[in-house]
Amino acid sequence: MDASPHQSPRRASQDSALAVPDPSTVFDFVPYPGAPAGDVDLYLKHDTFVKSFASGLSRSAAEKLFPSQRPLTLSAGNGISGPPAWASIKSWYVLGTKDLIITPTAQNFMATRAHSTITRIPAGHLGLISDPGPITKVIETAARATS
Repeated sequence: MDASPHQSPRRASQDSALAVPDPSTVFDFVPYPGAPAGDVDLYLKHDTFVKSFASGLSRSAAEKLFPSQRPLTLSAGNGISGPPAWASIKSWYVLGTKDLIITPTAQNFMATRAHSTITRIPAGHLGLISDPGPITKVIETAARATS
């Protein structure tokens, strides 16, 4: 696998903050010990994290979260997954209508394809942090429905 800065994990939807011609403008490509040839860890660059990933949070909260981000390996972002769980189990989906990373259009496509019960909230990618109440209700509803 070529780990050049011009290769990015799966294509982001066209209106995503990650849909850029040069992925090195939004990701830092960092080698990691024991990596398969050509693999790297991807970290969101500071501005992408604070302005897009953590949109909906205060600047102070976003800045505090930035150093705690976990990487995505390039190989994981480009790998083929197995059978989708949504094809065989009931699902619920909280759609952040202000998400700049996984856009509402992309989220709606995925949730509809999975026949999910969809709850829309006016939140960004980190809605669980910025607006936990509605998400907690969806989790409780799903837990009751599946117990």
